[in-house]
Amino acid sequence: MDYASLYWTFIRINIKAKTEYRAAFLLTFLSRGIVWSTEFALIWVLLYKFQSIAGWGQYEVMFLYALNLTSYSLAAFFCFHPFTKLPAKIQSGEFDELLTKPMNPLLYLMSREFTASYFSNVAFGMLFIGICISQLKLSLSAWDFFFLFITLVGGTLIQAAAFIYTAIPSFWMVRNTSIAQLLLFDFKDFIRYPVSIYPASIQIVLTLIVPYAFINFYPAQYFLGKQDFLMFHPLFQYLTLAVGSVLFAGALLLWNWGIKQYHSTGS
Repeated sequence: MDYASLYWTFIRINIKAKTEYRAAFLLTFLSRGIVWSTEFALIWVLLYKFQSIAGWGQYEVMFLYALNLTSYSLAAFFCFHPFTKLPAKIQSGEFDELLTKPMNPLLYLMSREFTASYFSNVAFGMLFIGICISQLKLSLSAWDFFFLFITLVGGTLIQAAAFIYTAIPSFWMVRNTSIAQLLLFDFKDFIRYPVSIYPASIQIVLTLIVPYAFINFYPAQYFLGKQDFLMFHPLFQYLTLAVGSVLFAGALLLWNWGIKQYHSTGS
């Protein structure tokens, strides 16, 4: 059996299910767009009043927001529902049924729970990136656009790894909402603004321990011509894909180990 085609079939079914009722899909698209546009506008208003944060202007900070939103949304296509709902699936016993399938549990979960509604998030994230590039009058070469693509791929891998890491403790703890809240939301709030505004301890955490700074801050140094690396080497602006690849590979290894150690809740 061609399992690859089966995974893509699950994804297509999810997309068709979401787009079958076009009015509802369009309303969802617009409502999410309003939410993200409001956040984007709030950053603009905040920076309009204060002019800059640590030398970062309005559209430069908004560029950080756009990179984060786009990579998060790309990861959420495959990872939001599968891993945020994993504790409930384990508790109910639904995850046990999934393990009986003659398929890779991770790929099966990610394709079956694919969330098509994140198309709107990606669309608006790309729109915001375009607005920032235009307003900042950035003259990007073909290489720059390729590097932007690489940056988004690397950022997506970092975000996807975060989803997986927060779900893995569910194999033993069942309920781990505090870990998910900390890694998926609390730490992520720090990268709404330039990491250079924080104390050295926070910069170290966001670079070496929970490396969210590679999602937007370090690559933005390249595109915006910034030099506030402070304690870290300028080479860091090119490492988003490498960091994302290492984190995602580690997440896969830990997931497979967790599967081997998993014992049913008996539900």
